[in-house]
Amino acid sequence: MPYEVKLLLALLLTEAIEVPVCLLCGMRGKDLRIVLLANVITNPLLNALLLLGATLTDLPYAVMLAVLEPAAVAAEWLVYRSLTDAKRPFLVSLIANAASFGAGLIITKIIS
Repeated sequence: MPYEVKLLLALLLTEAIEVPVCLLCGMRGKDLRIVLLANVITNPLLNALLLLGATLTDLPYAVMLAVLEPAAVAAEWLVYRSLTDAKRPFLVSLIANAASFGAGLIITKIIS
């Protein structure tokens, strides 16, 4: 499968998981649109940095994930805190990202 298709599928999976999680956490209307936009920025950036890291360094993939996933949580938390009415923006970001990361692990395990 071409890398571009993998990137698109990763973004679509992220949106399919994180938007409903944010909805369950009480976000509505414009807040959910902000979630969509935040993911459009953080997900491709994270995946591009993973690819660059794998290409340009000898760092293990797990180490790169251990740095980049918390960075994505932090970036989305800052966006949610600044631009949404989320009651607990850090917790929302953490739960949404954990859910989409976990779903990605499960799907990767199933298809590989």
